[in-house]
Amino acid sequence: MKIYTNKSLKYSFAVLAPERSVSLINDTVSSIKYHYPNAPVVSVVETNATKEEMYEMKKICPVYKGKDTISSLINVAMRHSTGDWVFLLFAGTVARQKLDEKFSFYISSEKDILYPVANGKFNFIDATLNGLFMNRKTFKEIGEFNEEGHLEMVKAEWAMSAIECGCKFKAILGSKMC
Repeated sequence: MKIYTNKSLKYSFAVLAPERSVSLINDTVSSIKYHYPNAPVVSVVETNATKEEMYEMKKICPVYKGKDTISSLINVAMRHSTGDWVFLLFAGTVARQKLDEKFSFYISSEKDILYPVANGKFNFIDATLNGLFMNRKTFKEIGEFNEEGHLEMVKAEWAMSAIECGCKFKAILGSKMC
């Protein structure tokens, strides 16, 4: 792929909802459907979501249960998303328009892992996971995030595996995700 050009990508969105808030999921999914009407969307909640909560959430989009860690929610989201590329957003985030164009501009291969710069955090370990954009095939090759341990250590371990697989981490300025 040629870098610094917009590419047509098959992408989807996954909304991570550790708080199990129906209204936050609805806000995020509504913004996604408004700006990306043809993009598939799934949501992932922690395992302790009640039947009533799941019923309400399923009215918005398909919902899956993960364990009680952010890394578990990411793993489940990547398993159930349908696009070749997946945007991970936390419930309550407003999906801005043209994220696909902005992020695709910096992609040179399936091995690129893109994430937004927020609060001056440029390195992956310290950066937010809200807005992480990666290829599903590459994620499967790297392997899932460890679901136990401190999140920064889990991210560091996963990043080392990604680098060993030839991945490049790219911090994206101006995505305005969070």
